[in-house]
Amino acid sequence: MALANPAHRKEEGIKWWLVFYTMAMFSFVTVYTATNLHILSMTFIDHRGSCDPNAAGPIGYQHHAPYTHLGLLSNIMFDLNNWLADGLLVSSLFDATLTLPGV
Repeated sequence: MALANPAHRKEEGIKWWLVFYTMAMFSFVTVYTATNLHILSMTFIDHRGSCDPNAAGPIGYQHHAPYTHLGLLSNIMFDLNNWLADGLLVSSLFDATLTLPGV
């Protein structure tokens, strides 16, 4: 595990916040991927004969999929993961200015 390996650290310990942050991001993206794969499975297997006046078949079901509980869960996990990724990028910018000598 690269985050817990002390080979390249001098007097620092394991940054547990970074380990938990990475675990949370990995969990969110795993739930997002699993729910999207399940939605695709339902779209092309279970609801292939969906009757929508605008578009029949899988396209018609995919039009309504974001409003199901799995669609909402997928969208929430995607947003949470993006917020964590943005927060990690912003926080690393503030840490980088403190590590430069003479600044």
